[in-house]
Amino acid sequence: MATQAEPDISTFQQLESYPWSEDAEFQIGFHAILESNPDPQLVENLTLRARCFYYSRKHNIPIDFDAYRTWRSRQSLAPVINGDSSNLLSQLADRSGSDATPRPIQIVELITKGEPIPGIKEIPDTLLMGQESTPTAAKRRKPWEKG
Repeated sequence: MATQAEPDISTFQQLESYPWSEDAEFQIGFHAILESNPDPQLVENLTLRARCFYYSRKHNIPIDFDAYRTWRSRQSLAPVINGDSSNLLSQLADRSGSDATPRPIQIVELITKGEPIPGIKEIPDTLLMGQESTPTAAKRRKPWEKG
C-alpha cells in the first residue's frame, strides 16, 4: 500500500527565505521569462514556477510545485510580486509604447494604411543609368546549340 509522501516543509521555508533579488543568475533568467510573457495576470504563477525550478536545479532538490503552492496559500504569505517584479512589469509596459518593436498585428495595420514600418530602410525604386557594368565573359551556349 503506497502512501503519498509528505511535502518537505523545510525545503519550502528555504525556498521562501532564499535571497532572490541578490541572485544575478536567477534575475537574468527571470527577466527573460517575463519579457517573453509579460501578461500581468500570469506573473505570480510564473514567478513561483521559476523560483521552484531554479531552486530545484541549483540545490538538486526535487520540489513539487503544486504542493509548494498549496503550502504557500495556507501560510497566507505575501504575494511574490515584490518591488523587483513590479518594477520589471512597469519596464515591460513602458517598452510596449511607440519605441518598442512593433507586434505583427501593428505591422499589418501599418502596411494596410500605407505608413512606413519603423526599423525598415526605405530603398528607392530607381536604376542608376550609365553605371551598369558590361559583360566580360562570353555568352553561354544553350544545350541545343552545343555540338
